[in-house]
Amino acid sequence: MELIQDLDAVLQDYLAAVQELQKGRKLFDGLLGVGSRPGDAPCHDELDKKIAALCAQAAELEDADGKADFLEALFQAEGSWTGPEYARWMLVAVQRHALAVIPSLPEESRRAMAVRYEKKYPRRRRLPVQDQLLAALKK
Repeated sequence: MELIQDLDAVLQDYLAAVQELQKGRKLFDGLLGVGSRPGDAPCHDELDKKIAALCAQAAELEDADGKADFLEALFQAEGSWTGPEYARWMLVAVQRHALAVIPSLPEESRRAMAVRYEKKYPRRRRLPVQDQLLAALKK
């Protein structure tokens, strides 16, 4: 599916940008407000905008299975992340854009996805955005 390939390309670009950030970092960058912090890099905002655009495209799809496959790929991205840990949180944060796609999924797809999502992210590990996603999947 084209959207999943686009998602993979966006994630690969993000990984490359984050790795480039890591190369230029000094040991104490960001400590006590001195130097640059990795979270201030524009690649994080770019990722957010690109994921939002992909989710908007996914919401317009006629194919319910295509929507579900795209969301599964988005939700799996954080688990297969090989970059720095601070960037992993960004992959969790961009999952919020899935809220635009979830209402258009058939009920049985949402419920099956909710079971898998809840298993992947147990209550003790979930962030507020993940609680919102799970609630939307369970509706």
